[in-house]
Amino acid sequence: MAVRFLENKGSGNILEISRARLLELTPNVYPLTWEAILSGKGDSAAILGAGFAEREVFFGFEGVDLTRYQLPTIDCYDIAINPPEKFLALRSQYPNLQLKYFCDRNLAELELTKLYAPKTLRLVSVHGVLDYLQPDAVMRLLLDIVKVQPEAISVRLFLIGNPWSRNFASTNQLAEEVKSIEIATSDLVEPIEFDVFCRTGIVQLNISSEDKIAHNLLPTYGASHVIPDKLVGYFKNQGYQLIASDVYSLNNQDLQGDKLHNYNMNEDAYINYPHGILLFFKQ
Repeated sequence: MAVRFLENKGSGNILEISRARLLELTPNVYPLTWEAILSGKGDSAAILGAGFAEREVFFGFEGVDLTRYQLPTIDCYDIAINPPEKFLALRSQYPNLQLKYFCDRNLAELELTKLYAPKTLRLVSVHGVLDYLQPDAVMRLLLDIVKVQPEAISVRLFLIGNPWSRNFASTNQLAEEVKSIEIATSDLVEPIEFDVFCRTGIVQLNISSEDKIAHNLLPTYGASHVIPDKLVGYFKNQGYQLIASDVYSLNNQDLQGDKLHNYNMNEDAYINYPHGILLFFKQ
């Protein structure tokens, strides 16, 4: 099996995926993210919502002679109370790496501008965590990222069209998201100001506390879904160009390990709507 879901209480399901399957689903953005860590400019890299940091960091080190690179200090931030055991096992393979894991960090309260001077970050990675925040916290975090002026920004958005969230979305919301993806991955995106993004760039789904808890989420889970073309437009207005993107959907076999749900869907139901999108930006 290429994909498994591992439980981390209150934080949803942590997707574990092989490097080969990851590159099959998302061949463009992850290699650029890894290259940004290895070869970018700046003393640090910030991985927000790190989980195991396997996809964002360690996969990028496989088969690489790290002595050829001047590596940054890699700071991982996560709401986990303790570093995951898998992270510690992976970390032990690189004893000379400057890699820190900051636990019990609520991204809604993380102030990057107090942690990093402008232009000192070669990468900010925000993968699959924005939906956990309330809309106002998403706005603050995205504004904070721009203020520290990282050389590169790597984002993975958890889309409304994923098998669970779509149960709480309208047909119109799903259709608008598909349209947004088409615009985001084209050359048609117009720059937008931050205030416009705040008004138009986030859709919050109405999900009950009971449904969140059943999905291994805290009642405070924000269900905030960033609209892809609005995010591209906002970053474009701030001087960041979209370099690469990947739109992906997990298939029925991929999701066999998700024991918390019984979707009772056929194969087509999984792929009618994209589940996620990765976006890689550079100044």
